[in-house]
Amino acid sequence: MDFLEELLIINNLYILNQIADEKELKDEERDEFIQKYNKSNNRLFTPCKKYMIDEYKESVEKYESTFKK
Repeated sequence: MDFLEELLIINNLYILNQIADEKELKDEERDEFIQKYNKSNNRLFTPCKKYMIDEYKESVEKYESTFKK
């Protein structure tokens, strides 16, 4: 997980530097901009529902049974 976390941090810094380049910020402004938006909350994954294999299998069988007559 550390590797993935490091990749997210590096990617976030890279994107912030690109945005700073597009806005043509000076060195001081660039540092302030990156410091302002380089937060851990900006690097979070969005949670999603976790499926148990049995529930998934039941759903698939139910779906497939609608086509069998």
